[in-house]
Formats: sequence, C-alpha cells, structure tokens
Amino acid sequence: MARVFVTGGNGFLGSQIVRVLQEHGHEVVALVGADLDSGNLEGVDVERRDLDLLDAGSVHKALDGGEVLVHNAACYSFWEPDPQYIYRVNVGGTRHVLAAAREHGYRRIVYTSSTATLTPSLDRDVESEEGLLDLRRFHGHYKCSKMLAEIAVLREIARGLPGVIVHPTAVIGPGDRRPTPSGGIVLHFINGRMKAYADTALNLVDVEDVARGHVLALERGEPGERYILGGENSGLGEVAGLLSELTGIAAPRVAIPAGLLGVAGRVGEWLADHVTHRTPLVDRESTLHALRNRPVDSSKAVRELGYSWRPMRVTLARAVHWFVENGYCKPRFARRIRAHGVLERAAAGLPAEA
Repeated sequence: MARVFVTGGNGFLGSQIVRVLQEHGHEVVALVGADLDSGNLEGVDVERRDLDLLDAGSVHKALDGGEVLVHNAACYSFWEPDPQYIYRVNVGGTRHVLAAAREHGYRRIVYTSSTATLTPSLDRDVESEEGLLDLRRFHGHYKCSKMLAEIAVLREIARGLPGVIVHPTAVIGPGDRRPTPSGGIVLHFINGRMKAYADTALNLVDVEDVARGHVLALERGEPGERYILGGENSGLGEVAGLLSELTGIAAPRVAIPAGLLGVAGRVGEWLADHVTHRTPLVDRESTLHALRNRPVDSSKAVRELGYSWRPMRVTLARAVHWFVENGYCKPRFARRIRAHGVLERAAAGLPAEA
C-alpha cells in the first residue's frame, strides 16, 4: 500500500478521499488549507500538514516525503470579489503542486478536474472523456481556471509523470460546509428559495461515491487517462420533484426561459460586483452551466475502474439530511421536513413506507 498525500484533505471531497484511502489500507497525509477548519476530519486519525497553494515554498515543504498524490484542493466557486483569486488557486496552485511533486520524485498523481472542462463539447449530445471543449460557447472564471490547470497536468503527464485525471460531476452530500455551488441547489430548495427552475441537464453524485472513484483511479487507472465520476443524468425539474417528495416542500412549476435566465445571471453578478459584494443568488457562470450542460457518460469509469454510484434519490436525501441536521436549513422548513417523515429512511437507502 502507498503513502498517499491529499491536498485539500480537510475539505468537502478531500476529507472523504482521506477516509476511503484509509479504508483501503493506505497511509495518508492530509494537506489542509487554512481557509477551512478540520471539522470534516473529526474522528479521523491521520497526519495533517498545513498547505498554502499560493505559496510555492509551503507546497514544496508539505509534499516532502510522499510518493503518491491526490491533488483535490481547488477554489470551487462561480463568483469571487476578486476573480483572479480563482486562477491563483486553481492554476497557480496546481503548477506549484506539480513542480513540488516532480522535485520530490512522486511516482503517481490523481488530479481532480471537473466535467466543466468537457461540456459543452463539439458535436456531442452526451459528454464523455473524448469530448473537446467548445470554448466558443462557454466562458466563466471557474471553467477557464480548471481548463488551464488540466492543461498543466496533461503537460506534466506528457513529460513522463504517471498521472490520472478524474472529472466529477455536481458533487453533493454530507460535509458540504462551505457550501459548494452544487450543494447550493439543494439549499435553495430546502430553504424555500427555489420559486422557478431552469430547464437544464444535471448530473448529481454523492461525495462518498466520488471519493471512492478517486481511490479506484489511483489503484486501477491507466496513466494518461481521464475518467468521469458521475451519477444519474436528470433535469433540474426532476430533481426538484424528488426534493419535494423527500421534504414535503412544494416543487416549483415554472421553468425559467433561457433568455431571462441569462439576464438574471448578468444582473445578479453586476449587483454582487458593484453593490452587495456578496455571493449572488444567481451568477453568470451558473446560468451558463444551466444553458449549456449536457448529460454525461460515466461508463468508462464503470468499465475500467469498477466505479459505481448510488441512486439519485438516496444522494439527494443524504445531502438534505446533512444540511438539516447541521443548521443550514431555516427552522420552519427544518420542522416541516422532519414532520414529513420521509428523509431518514431515504438517506439510509430504504424504500418509502407503504
């Protein structure tokens, strides 16, 4: 078994990767960022080292003594007061990690990319690892930063580093403390803020399934290959219907026209940039995702890695349950959800009571 270092080891996904690696018998070092405490690692006996992706010296020191790396740390945000921060973390930080890994002689890397670097692709109805991102049809700081970072990883692979790239879809589930843009979809619903929905393709996946996909990629993935780690394909309207079934909160019935959605994103981001200086309810990049997303195909990871995922109903229930029990849901909605009496059985994967 390997000595595996995990960047972002205290984060939403990174902490789950740490847990699964330990389950598989690996010795793990969690490289933790100062932007989030280590609450997600509560109860986990693991070596922890401080990591500042923006500081090349910090990265070099943190990676000393490792042989295998999962580079998961990133800025997963569609809006920041200073957009360049997204690039400094996702691109500059990845370059620091790659340089340190090369200097320390790492023998294998798993890099956490995103399906944002695959969709929309040229001439495809369903996205796969073979897609070529159509840059003419999508622009956004998060997407562009992840694409640039992936190019840096591919360049290092071309130079001989045995690396594997994984592409999670929209990850939700327990431990989403920030929360992420993906978890924000669930939060909007359970707090009664989803009054309408975008008619968009969506692929939600449980954080534990994606963590297991990372470990499978480390143990079984072919160097130079890319693997999509997703769940069930659906539409946002279908997701809202399932959330309604789980919570007892009425699902929105009105689909937002594409033109109006685009306007809402531009207005929301302008207000955030110039007036509120807070994360907007609707931002431009989220609307671009909604307008351009397509179904994705995880069959390569299933076939080559043995990857699998749980049903979307269970994935949603686990995410809602964690948000409700950890104070992210307004009390009146939390009471309604608990009184509805469906959530706990669904989160455990049990069928609804007759």
